[in-house]
Amino acid sequence: IAEAMDRTAETSAAEKSANELRAERMTWFGLVGSLVVSSIMPDGIAMPNALIPLAAGLVLILSGVYQRRQKWRVHFSTWAAGILMLAMAIYNVFERPELDLSFVVIILTVIVIAIGAFTNET
Repeated sequence: IAEAMDRTAETSAAEKSANELRAERMTWFGLVGSLVVSSIMPDGIAMPNALIPLAAGLVLILSGVYQRRQKWRVHFSTWAAGILMLAMAIYNVFERPELDLSFVVIILTVIVIAIGAFTNET
């Protein structure tokens, strides 16, 4: 058992399965996609400000849960950014519905993707 644990701890990008890499890329695509969809909406369509942090937070949390269920490593930044985005969405709904948090979501998305690219974990 200890040998299997050591092997899991030493997994590098070269040893990642195609499924794990696909899940990470789908997470990044989901994050960027949620931002793109929100930015291309016509001006006439009223969209709640909380929708952007909610969508991005759900992408991160659901991806993290899926990856953990597959016994893949999930970086702390994924959980932290996902929870922070969900908290921002809740704050936006109940306290400041007029506040646009898109820029904060973009920054967090860039940070999560950068950390994932440098550490080979999402």
